[in-house]
Amino acid sequence: MNQRVGHWLVARDRGRLVHWLVLKTLPRAISRRFDPSSAEDLEATLELAIRDPRGGQPARYELAIRGAQCDVRAGAPSRPGARATIGSGDLILLVSGAVGWPQLLSTGRFELTGDAFLALRFASLFRLPVVLDPV
Repeated sequence: MNQRVGHWLVARDRGRLVHWLVLKTLPRAISRRFDPSSAEDLEATLELAIRDPRGGQPARYELAIRGAQCDVRAGAPSRPGARATIGSGDLILLVSGAVGWPQLLSTGRFELTGDAFLALRFASLFRLPVVLDPV
């Protein structure tokens, strides 16, 4: 996905259909972006919470990392080692390369909680575009 498509989707994310599509495709997209070489021998359970742009409850996903594997399931894990919370629009911008996770983190739009070392490793587990000129 390129930046133009990302901005187009963000503009439409407040509608139920686009938001539903984002959530529906998320598990597959996460698995495709997972970088096994960055996980090495990591064994951890992470939670990804996606804020609803209309103010509803966030959608929660369990990411079970076992070395070269990342299994994604809808629903909150019972005991995540770390949690990442991001708005669905910001997630689209992140994946499209329109903004980097450090910029989202520094502005409070991307929150990491739980084990500090695991939380900071969260974003590096996925192949995200390098952002040279953030929004």
